[in-house]
Amino acid sequence: MREYEILFVTEINDTLHQTAKDHVKTILQNYHSEIFNEADYGIHNLSYPIRKVNQGRFYYYHFRCDGNNLVSIEKELRYELSILRFIIVRLDEIVQKNKIKKEENKENNSEEA
Repeated sequence: MREYEILFVTEINDTLHQTAKDHVKTILQNYHSEIFNEADYGIHNLSYPIRKVNQGRFYYYHFRCDGNNLVSIEKELRYELSILRFIIVRLDEIVQKNKIKKEENKENNSEEA
């Protein structure tokens, strides 16, 4: 089981946002995901309009699930009309890349000294 993050955008409407938030949490729980953290990132301007919407409300979940279930989770999220956009990122890749960058920076700094 690997760790993932999902960030999704909804319209500013509170009822739509709450519906989307509950639906995403239900989908994750249906696929036996373990949710570690969730956070409301607030309202932000979008870089470009999505379905004629210029501002969106962002929400975040940090969870662990089986990679085989991820395809099904994404498929169900595509059918949720209250979600304008979403992205799921695998965390272990990001952590590994950050470690490599830090090691390279330490090596470069020690060579300069």
